[in-house]
Amino acid sequence: MSAVPGVMTLLATASRAAQGLSALRPAQFAAALDLDGLVISLINGSGLELVWSDPSDTTGKAVEDLQYTLGEGPSLDAARTGEPVLVPDLRAVPAQRWPALLPPLLGHPVRALYVLPLQLGAIRLGVLTGRRARPGPLTRDRMSDALALAEAATLMLLGPEGTRDVGSDSPLPLHRAVLHQAVGVLSVRLDVSVDEALARLRAYAFTHERPILEVADDVLNNGSSLENSSS
Repeated sequence: MSAVPGVMTLLATASRAAQGLSALRPAQFAAALDLDGLVISLINGSGLELVWSDPSDTTGKAVEDLQYTLGEGPSLDAARTGEPVLVPDLRAVPAQRWPALLPPLLGHPVRALYVLPLQLGAIRLGVLTGRRARPGPLTRDRMSDALALAEAATLMLLGPEGTRDVGSDSPLPLHRAVLHQAVGVLSVRLDVSVDEALARLRAYAFTHERPILEVADDVLNNGSSLENSSS
């Protein structure tokens, strides 16, 4: 069995590629950190936007979408405070800390979350979130490597190629692009503000226990009962 490349080796390779954040491969770094997945979300007007993840990492995307829908969770806390949020065992977290998030989150194969802010001085960009299906803290060496990855990702994002997709002048693809489109459409149809349209989408997804991107797709393609609902 071949050895898993270390974080520093992977960062050196990415640096030579000079392709910004797109040069980092989430699955490789997750393996190097002994994690099941890694994602990066950037701060925007509606909270956090997922911009970096492995295409096959459905659990990582679901965890971020739950936090986005419910407006609470470790990734949002780290983005707001600029401090790491390390949760070695979600089942040991008091229910009142994230009362809306914890019940549905524990329905996914996630027991531990480790969130590091991406920031440089007063510039706060977003967060790096890692997860594992088993509980337990990161070792000192793994934490040191995770901090190095967070620092490197921050510098890459601030560089000229930081938010561009590989081999193009296009920006990094947004995980929730369909949601942003649906919010705009709903705002026009209901004659409400963009913030109100987003709040209705979030509330509808939560109360009907549906993924928010699925609801957004309904608004765009199928005509959704959301337009006739106050929730």
